[in-house]
Amino acid sequence: MTELGTTTATVLRATGPFNFACSLRAMESFAPCSGDQLVVDGRVRRAFLHPTDPTRAVVAEVVGRDDGVAVTVFSDDVLTPAQTAAVGDRVSDWLSLRDDRDTFLGLARADPAMAPILAVAEGLHQVRFASLAEGAVFYTLVHHSKHWFATARKRRLLADHGPHGVVDGVAYAAFPPMSTLVALGVAGLKPYASNMLSARRLHAVLTGLSALDEHWLRTGPAEEVYAALLSLRGVGPFTAHALLLRVLGRPDRAPLELQQYLKAATSIYGAPPPSPAELREWYRETVGWWAYTARTGLDWIEREQRAFARATAAEVRAG
Repeated sequence: MTELGTTTATVLRATGPFNFACSLRAMESFAPCSGDQLVVDGRVRRAFLHPTDPTRAVVAEVVGRDDGVAVTVFSDDVLTPAQTAAVGDRVSDWLSLRDDRDTFLGLARADPAMAPILAVAEGLHQVRFASLAEGAVFYTLVHHSKHWFATARKRRLLADHGPHGVVDGVAYAAFPPMSTLVALGVAGLKPYASNMLSARRLHAVLTGLSALDEHWLRTGPAEEVYAALLSLRGVGPFTAHALLLRVLGRPDRAPLELQQYLKAATSIYGAPPPSPAELREWYRETVGWWAYTARTGLDWIEREQRAFARATAAEVRAG
C-alpha cells in the first residue's frame, strides 16, 4: 500500500450553528460507516478518491474550529489548489458544512417538544455517506436484509476494490467510484450480495444512477429528482428517500411513515404523536432535518440515560 507522505492544509467554513463534536459523536453512532474512518482525540481521518485519479486515494484529517473545520490532506504527491479545493468540497458534503439550517432551527425552537433534542443536537449538521456510490450500495444491500449484513458486505467491497493509502501506519480505503462498480457486472457484484437477484438489483441501481447527473440530483427540483430516482430499476420509495437525505443531503422529503420515525415522534411528543402529515406541514422543506436530528438526538439522550442508570446501580451495589 502507498504511504501518503505529502500534506496540504485548507480551512472549510461551516454555516452556523455548527458543533464539530456533534459530528464526531454522530460518526461513532452511525453503524453503516463507523469502521470507515478513524476518530481519535477530537479529530477524524477518512479516505477519499484522489480528485483527478480514481485509482488512488487521499486521506483527509479533519479538526474542528470555531468557524468550521481545518483539513489536512495526505496524498502521494503534491496537490494543486484546484485538487485541494475538490477534496474540500467532498469533505464539506460529507459533513454538510454548507447546510443553512436557520429555517429548520427556527421551526424547531418554536416546537416546545423539541427543546430536549436541541439541547444536545442544535449544532449537529448531518454526517452523510461520503459518496453517492457508497450510499447506493448500502441502501440497495439493506433492502430486505439486516443493517449488519449490508454493512459487512459494503466493507468487503471497499476492501477489495477501493484504492488504499497509509498514514502513520494505518491503512485507509476510499470507496470505489461508480464506474468501477458498474464495470464489475452482476457476476462481479455477486460476492457482495445475498443472492443473484440482489446482485442484479445492485447492478441495476448503480447503472441507473451512473446515467444521472449527480450535481442535478443534489440541486434540482425536489419532486423531479425524487421521480427520477423512482424511475430507476431497483429503486423504491425507501431507497429514494434514503439517497435524498443521507447521501445527497436533501431535507425536502422524509418517509415519516416508517416505524423508526413513528417511534421517534412518540418519544418526543407522547402518544398519540403528530401525524406524518402534521410534521410535514410544520417543518415543510426541512422535514428531513427534523427526522435526522430527532432520531440522532433521541439516541444520544437514551444512551446518556442508560449510562446514568448503570452508574447509579453500581453506586448502590457498592453501598
